[in-house]
Amino acid sequence: MISKSGGALALTIFLAALPAPAPAFDFGKLGDAVRKLDVNKALDVGKRIVASTTEMPEEQEIALGNDLTARLLGAMRPLDDAAVQAYVNRVGRWITLQTSRPDLPWRFAVADTDSLGAFATPGGNVVITAGLMRLMRDENELAGVLAHEISHVVDKHHVKAIMAQARLSLARDMAADMASEYVAKNPLVTEALMNAGMNLYSSGLDQADELAADRAGTLLAASSGYDPLGLLFVLSTLDTIDTAEPRGALMFSTHPPTRERIDRLEQLAETAAETYPGTLRDTNRFTITQARLFQP
Repeated sequence: MISKSGGALALTIFLAALPAPAPAFDFGKLGDAVRKLDVNKALDVGKRIVASTTEMPEEQEIALGNDLTARLLGAMRPLDDAAVQAYVNRVGRWITLQTSRPDLPWRFAVADTDSLGAFATPGGNVVITAGLMRLMRDENELAGVLAHEISHVVDKHHVKAIMAQARLSLARDMAADMASEYVAKNPLVTEALMNAGMNLYSSGLDQADELAADRAGTLLAASSGYDPLGLLFVLSTLDTIDTAEPRGALMFSTHPPTRERIDRLEQLAETAAETYPGTLRDTNRFTITQARLFQP
């Protein structure tokens, strides 16, 4: 659940992002309060809501991301292998040191599922599935996928998507400014807010954000010493998989067509390969770690 001290802003944003008041919740008091507001106060409320949906303080971003990660990992448990988890964190943390946000509390996890995918949440949490890691050939490919997800966090793609929804809802939800006080009295509303955040992971980010993360991730992996073709190779492997396969259903439905991603990334990756030597080529540690994923 979102903490009272750390999540008031996140709660306000998510309430504004809800498509419509749920009939199970009593929003009558909020409506009554809005009707009692004079024009000047209403305008002031509107200005403050606009301000709160333009930028999210880093502390709130981290709290929101932690809440979403806990919920997502509740649906797919982390792999019970400390060695694998430590390895992925070493690789991921190294890459984050090359970004403009190295001081975020970055954490990486491998989910124990055959599904193919990886996702990030605001504030520095990145999860990759064991199923996707089993398809990889070396650490360069792992770095390419992690760098793609890290780029989402660095560029605040998820945060911006939530705020865009909040801004669209301002005209309908002038009472959002009072949400933090009301939520404390109605935990069901808090649950609804978390569900709104979860919807972003089932519907996916804007396709342009995914393509931007492909480009930024490729360059980030390269600047971290990895082969910039790593992500492209992973995409090439995914392109051989039937999009109707259940294990890849969510990933394929929330991302641009794999062939389009390959076509858009190919020239950049090849150009970057001429610039960056890709010096980190310790295939042994990846092979040893990956082998643990195939153990019964």
